[in-house]
Amino acid sequence: MKTCTGNILPDSLTGAIFAIEGIRDACVILNGPTGCKFYHSAISDEQFVRSLSFDPLSFSEQFYFGQPRVPTTYLDGQDYIYGSGDKLAAVLKAVLQKDYKLIAVINSPGAALIGDDLELILSQSVEDIPCFGIENCGYSGTFGEGYGNALKKALESLGLSAGEKRENSVNLLGLCLQQKYFDQNVAEIKRLLGLCGIEVIGTPGALDGVETLKEMPKAALNVVVYPEYGLHTAEYLKTTLSTEYIIPEAGPPIGFDATEAFVTEICRYFGLSPEPALEKCQKARARSYLFLARYASLLGLPKGAVFSVKAEASTAYALVKWLTEYLAMVPAAVELLDDRDKAFEAKLEAHLAQMGQMEVLGRNAHSTPTQMVFADGSTIAQLRLQECSCCGMEIGLPSLGYLDIVEKSLFGEKGALFILENIMNGLRYAD
Repeated sequence: MKTCTGNILPDSLTGAIFAIEGIRDACVILNGPTGCKFYHSAISDEQFVRSLSFDPLSFSEQFYFGQPRVPTTYLDGQDYIYGSGDKLAAVLKAVLQKDYKLIAVINSPGAALIGDDLELILSQSVEDIPCFGIENCGYSGTFGEGYGNALKKALESLGLSAGEKRENSVNLLGLCLQQKYFDQNVAEIKRLLGLCGIEVIGTPGALDGVETLKEMPKAALNVVVYPEYGLHTAEYLKTTLSTEYIIPEAGPPIGFDATEAFVTEICRYFGLSPEPALEKCQKARARSYLFLARYASLLGLPKGAVFSVKAEASTAYALVKWLTEYLAMVPAAVELLDDRDKAFEAKLEAHLAQMGQMEVLGRNAHSTPTQMVFADGSTIAQLRLQECSCCGMEIGLPSLGYLDIVEKSLFGEKGALFILENIMNGLRYAD
């Protein structure tokens, strides 16, 4: 089957909504038509469950339309002419009864053309709760742009101020609802750094509550896990709070090498030993060797197996480097998302050039034959529709709907073993 177009990627509106929905006790009010809310509410509720019911009748109140998250003003033709002020006042009244600690009103692209004064409406309706409006998310901006701008406004509304720093402490930046297993990725970093005596204070956008976010100025260092999403926040916090930041050279802690480098670089900053965390990685390496040795003796794999990746530049670099160096796998396609960090893109190019594989960079993952694909669920589904008998591992959203009851992570030594498990089981059935 001929593929005429790739998947539609999340834009700046989605980034802005997910940035605030990723705050545990915050609420996003979408000033826009009903259709703009359904995907965002569904993903927010899937990634961070607040309700035990799927029954639409449980959320039949006005503005919610059968979903528990992201109430909307359901704009129609009259509102585009006369304004949405009355509807915004009404939805704010309903939301204020739900004990949120932060409220954001975000305009859809169409609503941004109306010209309603969101700040004035908020000042007239909300008292004693931090709140803000986003008039324009950027129209054709990327997910990362919308995410970074919204998170900055959220932190501004909390009135953060510089204070005494807590020794050996960090904030983790760039994690969000759009990422697969984001909550367990956070937990893995906290566990590994905790073994080395480093405290994680805040993870904005990754389910911290407002009170936790207010503690962020106490961190001695900001660690930018994903520069595509966290660099904007890091620069803002450096300007306002004088908190230094680092972007780990090896990228996110995906695979054994990147995990060890990630922990070592942060420990070096504080003058601490990374050995307790490295010991965990060494034990995981030993376990992986047992399975790899037996697997390779029978099938000769995963050495030489072909794979594709669709991800941000930082994720693609860490994953490609690990798969090619540790497992001797061969890239077929490396497709980068619109949000890409130039430094990691350059590192990825240099690594592929050294392998003599520069031609794979920029190939569409959804139309390139492969044995393993690391991407979002839609890309994996497209390959299967083209009768490609590859195995897919989801590393981003949207998903194929698999219910992850057992906690999983892509980060740390546990994440490396999880990825390896998917590869070894997947290649048994791929052509």
